[in-house]
Amino acid sequence: MIYINQKKYPDMPYLHNAAAGGAGENNNIAFGGCGLCCMCMVVENMTFNHLSLEECRDLSEAVKANQELGTDLKILGPAVAEKYGMTYGETDDIEEVKKCLAAGGQVVANSGGDREGWVGLLTHGGHYVTVMSYDKGEFCILDPSWTPEKFHEEGREGKVREAYPFIYVKEADLVKDCDNRFPPFYLFRRISD
Repeated sequence: MIYINQKKYPDMPYLHNAAAGGAGENNNIAFGGCGLCCMCMVVENMTFNHLSLEECRDLSEAVKANQELGTDLKILGPAVAEKYGMTYGETDDIEEVKKCLAAGGQVVANSGGDREGWVGLLTHGGHYVTVMSYDKGEFCILDPSWTPEKFHEEGREGKVREAYPFIYVKEADLVKDCDNRFPPFYLFRRISD
């Protein structure tokens, strides 16, 4: 099992928001690389192949998934899936997410952050996390921007159970955290031999 934290890579360049000329000093993995980290974790944890951050970044730039702030997984997801023998899907149905996980797949959740009446649980802006499994009403997640203090602020305190590098989020909270994004969930499964 591999866990990648984007915050450890402030010096690794990543030209995102390329259509607008880049994000200035924030053209790095630490600021805009959560999608890349998630794709690397999905590939390694599900297929046992290795996809380095550098390779994923280069693929993102090659397929133009870096044109907006961060990474567009509607573009990068299918490219990675094809290269590493996986299927790719999108859904807003949490039951489909659970079916994918139960069948050995993995999911990238697209969290939308703060909005009226809701403090973003996984982010205050936009963020991708890798969903590893589901059990007894909780999703097990690898969060590429985890810090020791992240889930101990007002509006988040008590909503996440932590067992580094894993975090556990209740089903209703993950659904709410992603319900202002489309798609809220990207599904990856191994192609059967």
